[in-house]
Amino acid sequence: MIITLQMIDEYLKECRETKLLDAKTVKAYRIDLRQFIKFAAVQNVQLDEQTINKYLKRMNEQFKPSTVKRKMASLRAFCTYLEVKKKLKDNPFAYFQLKLNEPEVLPKTIEFRVISKLIDVVHKQPAQKRSCVRDAAVLEMLFATGVRVSELCGLKTENVNLLNGIIKVNGKGKRERIIHIVNEEVLATLRQYAQLFHPDKKGSVFLNRHMRQLSTQSVRNMVHKYVDKIGISTRITPHMFRHSVATLLLEEGADIRYIQRLLGHSSILTTEIYTHVSETKQREIMATLHPRNKISVFS
Repeated sequence: MIITLQMIDEYLKECRETKLLDAKTVKAYRIDLRQFIKFAAVQNVQLDEQTINKYLKRMNEQFKPSTVKRKMASLRAFCTYLEVKKKLKDNPFAYFQLKLNEPEVLPKTIEFRVISKLIDVVHKQPAQKRSCVRDAAVLEMLFATGVRVSELCGLKTENVNLLNGIIKVNGKGKRERIIHIVNEEVLATLRQYAQLFHPDKKGSVFLNRHMRQLSTQSVRNMVHKYVDKIGISTRITPHMFRHSVATLLLEEGADIRYIQRLLGHSSILTTEIYTHVSETKQREIMATLHPRNKISVFS
């Protein structure tokens, strides 16, 4: 079977309109599938298991294991779609097993003491400057909720209730989730920001100095600015706040299912990566707090 651009376009349309996948995911699918078409055309091959194996070999030569895994997942999903639509009789992925020696990459987190310094320094900026109040609100929101930076920038005022401390987040795949903010200092900061910026009732919550939606790059620059202020050389990104929230909650004994709902993960497997991160803390607890350490029979 030969894959055409029209078939890909029809699949991507279904991804957008039926599966409600976000624009970035659809774009990645388009790039991955067109890359396979180009490979198949140059090699003069069709869509079958032998071709998939050849393609996998080529991808392994050019990309990191994580990238190869994503590209093959894109192709597998497309083949499943063709099979369901009865356009593909023999799915080449039916008995295909993807084996990659992929090293486990644990999410990078920020030490709590560093987060504490960042929160402290942003609140010590001149309160009369609107931008400083906005920066404090942004950093507080990142740490209080663990939202993705894209979710923070896309947050709409009608989905924020500062009276009750409830926000509704539109996450990946158009999945909505409710997050509760109960810390009074965080709420006070958000209310102060709202009073100064007066965002439109149906507009974006976080705005730049031109009163337009704050960009994700602006948030990254904001984090970098305050990291420099506290004299930390380690590279810190807004997304690392999300990883840190999950890890710190686990270390405090929060149920992993709660963390899954908080972060908006569709699968618990995604959330379980944080259990590996917290193992270091577990060792520290066992070494310092376990009551067996109070018993000595050799002294």
